[in-house]
Order: sequence, then C-alpha cells, then structure tokens
Amino acid sequence: MIYLILITMAMAISVFCYAAMPLFIGKTGAIVQKRSQAFASKLDRIVMKSDAQRLSYLYVWMPVAFMAAGYLFMPAPLKLVGVVVGFVLGLVIPGVYIKILIKRRRDKFSQQLIDALMIMSSSFRGGLSLIQAMEAVVEEMPDPISQELGIVLNENKMGVSLEDALNHLYGRIPSSAIQQTITAILLARETGGNLPVIFSRIVNSIREHNKIQQNIDTLTLQGKIQGGVMALLPFGFAAAVYGSNPQFFDPLFTSEMGRLILVYAIFSELIGAYMIWKISTYKDF
Repeated sequence: MIYLILITMAMAISVFCYAAMPLFIGKTGAIVQKRSQAFASKLDRIVMKSDAQRLSYLYVWMPVAFMAAGYLFMPAPLKLVGVVVGFVLGLVIPGVYIKILIKRRRDKFSQQLIDALMIMSSSFRGGLSLIQAMEAVVEEMPDPISQELGIVLNENKMGVSLEDALNHLYGRIPSSAIQQTITAILLARETGGNLPVIFSRIVNSIREHNKIQQNIDTLTLQGKIQGGVMALLPFGFAAAVYGSNPQFFDPLFTSEMGRLILVYAIFSELIGAYMIWKISTYKDF
C-alpha cells in the first residue's frame, strides 16, 4: 500500500511538472526577454547594437552565475548566504557597470564639446549654415560627439525638427553644457543672435565648470578613500583574527543565530558602503 501511494504521488508530481513546465518556461522566457531589452536599450547609446544584444544576455544570466558561484565556493554553513549575496551582486553589478560607461561617455562628450563649438564657430565665420557646421564636426571629430551629432542630423533629414532632435540629444547625454548649447542654438535661430560670440561664452563657461568639477573631485576623493578603507576594514580584521585563531568564528558558522548575524553584517556593510559612495558623489544636474 505504501509503495502504491508513493508511486501515485510520483506520477501526480510528474504530471503536474509536465503540465506546468510550458508555463514556467514561457514566464521565464518573457522575463529574460524583458530584462534583455531593457538592458540593450541602455547599451545602444554606448556600444554597437550587436554588442549591446550580446551584453544584454550577460545582464540577464549574471545573477544566476553569481548564485551558482556563491553556492559552489562558500563553505557548507554559508551556502545560503553565498546564494543570496551572489544574487544581489548579479543584479547590482550590471547596472553599476552601465552607469560607469554612461558617465564616461558623457564626460568625454563634454570634453569634446569645446572643440566642437570652436569648429562650429569657425564654420559660421566661413559662411556655413548650422547644419553644415554640424556636418563639419561629424566629419572632423571622433566618437562620441560625431556619433551623437550624426544621429541629430539623421533625425533632421528624416523629418524630425531640429529642436526635437537636439532635445533627443539632451535626453541621451544630459549635462548642463549640452543644455546651454541647445538653448543658445534654438534662441539664435528664433532671434537671429550671433552664434560665434555665444559659443565663445559657452566655451568659457564649460572651462570654468570643468575647473570647479576638478576641485570637487579632489575634495570628495578623501571621503571616497575613507569609505573604501572602512568597507575593507571588517574583512581585514576577520582575516587577521582567522589567521591567529581559526576557531574564533565557529559560532557564526555553526549556530542559526550566528548565521543570521553574519547575513545582517554583510548587508549592513553593503548599505554603509553605498551610503558613503552617495554622500561622496556630486551631481551638477
């Protein structure tokens, strides 16, 4: 009788799994596709479309890989902790990576904007129109500014107004320098202002802004270094104590309360590091 019950339960579970598997696969595929498209849309402005699609799958499967790594490499009492921490890191790291790439691209664009405005000013003095001046920047300067202005020109050729195309540029690379430049261009087109003079003033404003930003980075560097030291200090202390007395941390690994305290300590460490990083970061818009 017991064997019959077990066989019946096994068959029922098998039928349920067989019936639920298509739904599970469909839901999983939809989630993967949604996360992949969201990540690829962020990468389209940074890398080529094919590379963005390939990196988007990395974004989707990284939490799974980190969970597996946490389970495999953590000792037996901490496998659950390794899985949780791996999942969190797998979710956070791709987003941080994209923010770093976007910031680098925005900073490089802002640095190139000074030379681009000088080229456009020279083009205006040579009798070229605004579109022709932008085409000269696209031809003479490297990425990312040539790529971004190329997108603006292509949108304008496809029927999008120049104002909307420039606003799309600001949406892709938001910065105060871009906003000043777009405002100056639009006002000059409506009122007939002297764009070379306006651009010269914008160049001076950007240079002063860059000097201020360098001073801010220097002043906040000390806070970032202190935050890094404070974040690494518990791990250094644990390594030193473990090297002198390996049994000292056994209560953390063997008892339920110890494992809960360890999980709480890890998450508190991550939250503290994030808060220090946010405090030490300045945004100008």
